[in-house]
Amino acid sequence: MAYVPMRISLGSLPEYDDELKSYDLQLDGKIPAEAKEVLLYTFVTTRGDRDDFHRGYYEISTSQGEKIYPQYMNVAVGPKMMAVNSSNLWLPVGDGKVNVKLRHTEGKPTLEGKAEKLSDWSEVFVIGYKC
Repeated sequence: MAYVPMRISLGSLPEYDDELKSYDLQLDGKIPAEAKEVLLYTFVTTRGDRDDFHRGYYEISTSQGEKIYPQYMNVAVGPKMMAVNSSNLWLPVGDGKVNVKLRHTEGKPTLEGKAEKLSDWSEVFVIGYKC
């Protein structure tokens, strides 16, 4: 399989527990129909405003029919700390959609301290594919 590098933003990560965002991998034909896998890069910047440490995770997946191919990225915040978490993930193209869900049940239903002053506190990119 030949690797083809690229850099295309799909959008930001979900902010609320159990919130789902879906991204289309068609990308106006920039990824060919014969592509088998995509390489994603994702990051999130958080800031802790509470007195306790808590964590959650993002479930990032593609699917083919009923079969789901999940991978995960941890996210955590704590007292007076700022963190940047990132992942590089190879996923099968499958049905042509990437689904991202935040699992963050501790404390507030939102990803507390998502670095509100930053407009780019998180993002998901396609950075390559294999045919």
